[in-house]
Amino acid sequence: MNSSKKQGSLHLTEESTRSLYDKEIFVQNINQLITESELLKSLLKTFEEGEVLLEEGMPNKTLYVVLEGEVSQHKEGEDITADIGLLGPGEFCGLLSFQTGEPIFITIKAQSQVKTLAFDHNNFDLFYTKYPEISRTLNGLIFSNLAERYRNMLGLHLEVAKLTRELEKEKNQLRKTIKELERTRNAYISQEKMATLGELTAGLAHEINNPASALLRSVDYLSQNLSQLVESSAKFPSTTEIRYFFDAGLSREYADSIEQRGRMKSLAGVFSHLQRSKIRMVAEMNDDLIERLMPYSGKKSQQELLNLLIDAYQSGLFLNGIRLSTSRIEFLVKSLKSYSRQSGKSPEMTDIRNGIRETLQILGHRLKSVKVHLNLEEIPLINCFVGELNQVWTNLIINACDAMNDSGNLYISCGVNSANDLVWVKIADDGPGVPDKIKKKIFQPSFTTKTAGGDFGLGIGLAITQGVIEKHQGTISITDRDGGGAEFLMIFPIDE
Repeated sequence: MNSSKKQGSLHLTEESTRSLYDKEIFVQNINQLITESELLKSLLKTFEEGEVLLEEGMPNKTLYVVLEGEVSQHKEGEDITADIGLLGPGEFCGLLSFQTGEPIFITIKAQSQVKTLAFDHNNFDLFYTKYPEISRTLNGLIFSNLAERYRNMLGLHLEVAKLTRELEKEKNQLRKTIKELERTRNAYISQEKMATLGELTAGLAHEINNPASALLRSVDYLSQNLSQLVESSAKFPSTTEIRYFFDAGLSREYADSIEQRGRMKSLAGVFSHLQRSKIRMVAEMNDDLIERLMPYSGKKSQQELLNLLIDAYQSGLFLNGIRLSTSRIEFLVKSLKSYSRQSGKSPEMTDIRNGIRETLQILGHRLKSVKVHLNLEEIPLINCFVGELNQVWTNLIINACDAMNDSGNLYISCGVNSANDLVWVKIADDGPGVPDKIKKKIFQPSFTTKTAGGDFGLGIGLAITQGVIEKHQGTISITDRDGGGAEFLMIFPIDE
C-alpha cells in the first residue's frame, strides 16, 4: 500500500517527460519529486559561497546536480588560475570523472549558496534501478547537457557554411568588379582622354591586387583551417573561450608594429613551446587576450587548447580582413565612376582615424618590415565619404612603402588647427624624398615615377587621391620631411 502510493507519487506526467531537455522544467520536476521522496531528500547537499565541491586532481566519487545557485569552474596553471565558466541549475558537476574514475580535471566552487543533489555510485545505481521516472529525468538532463555542447559544435559548423556562402558571393563580386573595370575602360577608349583614363583604369586594376590578394590569402587560410578549428573545439567542454578569441580577432583594430616587435622576445620566453608564427600572432593580441592565454603557457598538456585559442583569434582576424578587403574592392569601382561624375550617395559624420587604422590593418602584408609611428590625436567628426577617404590613405601608404622599398619608417598623425575649424592628416616616410621638379606634376592623372630603375614610386592613385580630397573641400600638398623623405599634408574643413 505504502509502496504503491510512493511509486505513484513519483510518476512524471507526459508533459513532464516531453520537457526532460529543458533545464528549468527539469529542476522543477526534481524539486517536486524531492518533496515526495525521503531518499531524495537525504541526497540534498548545500554549499556556501566559496566552498569546494570538487577539487582538481582528486578522485571523484560524487556526482552533483545543481538545483539552485551557480558554481564556478577553475583550471590551475603555473601560478595562475584560469576561469573556465559557470554551471547553473540543471547542470552536472563531475559527470565524466564520476563515470570514468579518472581524477577530476578542474576545481568546482560554489559561486553563491548552492543547493545540489549529491549521488555516490551506490545510490546513483539504486535510483536508476528503483525509480525509472527519476532515471528518465536524469537521462534527459544528461542528454540536455551533451546536446548543448553538440549544439555549440553545430553552431560553429553553421558559421563555416555561412562563411563559405559569403566567400562565394565575394568571389562573384570580384569577378563583376573586374568586368566592370573592363567595361569602363572600353567605354572611354575612344574619348579624348583615352590615354589618361586607360592608365587610370590600369592603375585601379593594379591597386585592386592589394585587397584582392588579402582576400584570397584569407580565403585560403580559412578554407584550410576553419574545419579543423571546429573539429578541435569539439574536444573541449566549453566553446565560450574559443568564441571569445574568435570575436576578438574579428573586431581587432590595427596594432602598432613597433609594440608588436617589442613583445616578441618576452613572449617567446613565456610561450616557449609555440612555433614562432604562433608567437607572432600572440604579439598582435591586446593585454587582455595575452592574460587569458597565460594559464596554458607552461604546460605541454595544454598546448592543444593554447593553439586552438590562437587559431580561433587568427580565423577571426582573417574574416575581418575579408570584410575590409571586399569593402575596398567595391570602392575601387566607385572611385573610377566618380572620377567622371559625382556620386549620388550622401556623406556621413565620421571619425576618420578609424579608417586610417583599418587601412593599416588591410595593408599589414606591406608593413611587415616597416616601422609604423602612429600619433592620432582626438579630432572632431567630419562629413565625408568614408570609403573614398580610406582609398586616400591606401594610396599614400602604398606609395610610401614603394618609396622605401617596403623597409623604413612610416609616420601617420592627425590633429586640429588652432582656430579649431580644420582637421589635418599627415602621412610621411623616410625614403629618398621627391625632387622639386616632380612635386609640381605628381597629381596629374597620366604622371607616374614608377619606371624601371627608379628609386622611388608615386603611382597613378595620386590623381584619385587629389580628386577625392577636393571633393571633400579639402587640400593636399607635398613637402620634404625633416630628416629626409616625403610628407603629404591633407586638410579638411570641420562642418558646423
